[in-house]
Order: sequence, then structure tokens, then C-alpha cells
Amino acid sequence: MCLGAPGQVVSVRGKIAVVDFWGIKKQIRLDNLTEQVLPGDYVIDHQGYAVRKIDDDAVAETLGMYEVILCEAGCDPIATDVVSELESADDIDSVSEPVLV
Repeated sequence: MCLGAPGQVVSVRGKIAVVDFWGIKKQIRLDNLTEQVLPGDYVIDHQGYAVRKIDDDAVAETLGMYEVILCEAGCDPIATDVVSELESADDIDSVSEPVLV
């Protein structure tokens, strides 16, 4: 089972966004979204793709739910999957910016 992770958009360049996941920044693709995403928005990331934008009125509740999952991770395979994906993400500072042609 896979679980997407919520993060806050830091910047957008074309169809690539830099997103902050609890202090880890990584690039994700925005190709799957039909609505505009701006810095400050929150999205759900699944394996490098934004799968949905989180409504402004649901951000606090969504982040709170994920905080509980991560804090109580233990042997929870869903929480372990989220933590594993975030830990394996390249720090955005070490990733070169995409070249848009």
C-alpha cells in the first residue's frame, strides 16, 4: 500500500514545483493537476507527482493527521512508506534546476 505525503509548495517553474515536506525539499511534477498551484499551496505527492491540491480549509486537519501517523509510526507500514520516501528524496539544494527549453 502506498500513501502520498503532504507538502507546501515553495516555488513553481512550469510543471515542476519545489515542495517542502517537513524540512525536506524535493522537486515534484505537476502534470496530473488541472488547477493552478502557487507557492504557499499544499499538495499531496505520490512518487514525485502531485496527485491533488489540498483545499485551504483542509490543510491544518490534513497535516495534523499525517503528524499523528508519523509520530506513531512504529511498525506501521503506511507510515514507514511515507518516511522512507521522504528520507530517500534528494535534498533540493543538491539537485540541479531543470532546464526549460
